[in-house]
Amino acid sequence: MMDESISNVLFDSVKDILVEGEFKGSIITKCLDPEDSIIFSDNMLISNTEGIIIKDGLKVGYNLDNNKKKAFSIKQDFQWEDFRTIVEYCIRIPDEIMQTYSEGQFSDAFPFTLNLLHTAGLYLNDFKYGVNHLDFFTGEILKNPVTLILHGILIADRVVIKEDGDPVFYDCLIVGRDEHEILKVGYEPITNVEDVLLKYIIILGTEELKL
Repeated sequence: MMDESISNVLFDSVKDILVEGEFKGSIITKCLDPEDSIIFSDNMLISNTEGIIIKDGLKVGYNLDNNKKKAFSIKQDFQWEDFRTIVEYCIRIPDEIMQTYSEGQFSDAFPFTLNLLHTAGLYLNDFKYGVNHLDFFTGEILKNPVTLILHGILIADRVVIKEDGDPVFYDCLIVGRDEHEILKVGYEPITNVEDVLLKYIIILGTEELKL
């Protein structure tokens, strides 16, 4: 279920929303860069004079390395003075939705679950540099998928690849725009996504999550 989230939008380049101040909580930043990157953080400063400042943010996406697209994750500080050309939006996930998401997560010790050590690319919809390992993991349960879909972002506790190749996500946070380009955020216990809507799926490694 997707909820109206105007009050949780800290910045939106499409709707020209800018809320100045210091913010804490679960914050997702969608970047406008060649990597289609997403930054997860628990703090943010937004100021017309200082720009956007994030401490210890976890950035994920795909970059070009030796003529191949590879998934990456990096934890560092970020600061952009001219953020309007770099960031599409910043949105804070409401506490009640984060609570529901946390309650639905499986234990790391759940049987038949693959916890990858390092961040890995599972799927990338790219004509030249495409990545597709969905068939290889058919029937497996993969932990910690981060997914960029058409008009949105999906962060799930786990994903299972069906026999037809389509992924099914469990315990999902979803951020996206509606038909009026309004940002919304919600939680779904189960989400099916057709491959035509997928931009990429990245599996976050357990080592990165410990940072």
